[in-house]
Amino acid sequence: MLPRSLCREQLASGGLALLHDPDEPPLNTLFLVQRPGTEGNPDVARVRDRLQLAARTW
Repeated sequence: MLPRSLCREQLASGGLALLHDPDEPPLNTLFLVQRPGTEGNPDVARVRDRLQLAARTW
């Protein structure tokens, strides 16, 4: 499964074939996982905060 935005040209040219076109497309749900015990690590917090910001503004 690929987002249409990444394969629009290939679909149009016939390089890729659409196998299923659902009535409701899947959500772009992202999951961010962090190891237990790393909450106090400032480097982990910085990366987590940047990823969350990027996901909200994407």
